[in-house]
Amino acid sequence: MKKKFLSVVALFFILLLSACTNNDEPKYGDLILEWDSSLDITSTKIMMPHDSCTYKFKAENVKNVTWENVPEGWTVSLSEEKNSISVKAPAESTVSGVTYTITIVIEGINGEIRKQDLLFLLINPKAIAYDDPKGVFVLNEGNMTTENGSLTYITPEGLVIDDAYKAVNGTELGNVCQDMAFYNGKIYIISQNGDENAVGTKFENDGMLVVLDAKTLKKEKAFSKSELSSLDWPTHIAVLDESHIYIRDNKGIHRFDSNTKELKFIEGSDGAPKSKFVVMDGKIYTIIDGYISKLLEITTENDIVNKITLPYNAPYKDIYSIYKSDDGKIWLSAFGFGKYYIGKYSLADETLVSRQISVMPNMGASGVSFVAKGNDIYYASGTIIYTLKFDENPELDAESGLEAEKELCDLNFIDNNAKELYNGLGINPSTDMLYVNTIKGVGPFYTTNSIWEFDTTGDWTVQKNKYDNYTNFPAGFFFAGNN
Repeated sequence: MKKKFLSVVALFFILLLSACTNNDEPKYGDLILEWDSSLDITSTKIMMPHDSCTYKFKAENVKNVTWENVPEGWTVSLSEEKNSISVKAPAESTVSGVTYTITIVIEGINGEIRKQDLLFLLINPKAIAYDDPKGVFVLNEGNMTTENGSLTYITPEGLVIDDAYKAVNGTELGNVCQDMAFYNGKIYIISQNGDENAVGTKFENDGMLVVLDAKTLKKEKAFSKSELSSLDWPTHIAVLDESHIYIRDNKGIHRFDSNTKELKFIEGSDGAPKSKFVVMDGKIYTIIDGYISKLLEITTENDIVNKITLPYNAPYKDIYSIYKSDDGKIWLSAFGFGKYYIGKYSLADETLVSRQISVMPNMGASGVSFVAKGNDIYYASGTIIYTLKFDENPELDAESGLEAEKELCDLNFIDNNAKELYNGLGINPSTDMLYVNTIKGVGPFYTTNSIWEFDTTGDWTVQKNKYDNYTNFPAGFFFAGNN
């Protein structure tokens, strides 16, 4: 009996030991490795020259950390605390759009080896063609008291080049950028303060007006605030040629000659409001406030404006903004007699068709209260985006527009951080994509922001793309070759 009892006890301990060694708990000395959960190490990281990124991890019982497949010019390093890996892209590169895989090898004291592939897409801002009409520019004001303006670029493939102007030139745009225009293979960018803000603070930047190559973004000309000293907080720009650059400020509209540096006030443009110009058929158009709604027309023939009085059947008093239509006419958003309207004016036969909408469209300092693609109008009130299917039938009553208006989506419902829109919408005429900028708020909240992309022919319950935390008080959207 005693021998049998010992056999049973021995069997019990053998089974107990077997149970302990077959569970999922690591043995003493096993390699334990956990990458930082806030990092998506399986996705491709977009890198530009000079960029670096760090991957943190927790590990125990590590013998050695090495790396494989490091491309020429790239560097990989292990922190002194040995709890993070840093990867740095080369300072210069002649290639762009190339994907690299760097493999991190972690060896345990027990001989176990763990490998982790890190994927990188190298984008060289100096090798990108920025004049692709499918690309998207977002001009950023920057912060009036602390930072310069900047230019964000989204490639047709959806890659974001943050601060593209600086990445190409090594210098920065002026303080509080406001507007940009395209002409003859060049981009013209105007800022409110240039290299000195309203309280006299000096900034290191390229000035109030910067002219750059539309394909490469390389700076060609720059004009400081002192060279444009008669301008009082400029907000909008349009270009007919190098000698006819039109700039709107608090006084009205000025013509600037970039060859002679002559700046001349346009007679009759006093009080022109903050509204983007329409460039059409070698002329520019804007609006003027007053009891009678008027368009201002400017040509290269002389430095005065032609005032166009709208038909007396116009049911509105104030025009908010204008937009070029696809058929050579001018869209208008307006208010009158307690109602809001979208109108379409023909310069050829001086006729106006109006449709009522139910809300006052957001506008902001950009002077953009709506955008259009064909006869589809898009605008927003608060964080809600609307569309109006504009019917050009002149026999219809203006109020008929209410029947054709549709609410598309509420951005705040999709993302609680989208508290307010900032400076208008944009629509790319080459892709039919609609773009919207939102911020969480002003003050410390503006750094939480999003660029939204919606397919106007698709589903409005979800965006096609959303790019978070790239903007700094965005002034608006711009598309190559489109004024």
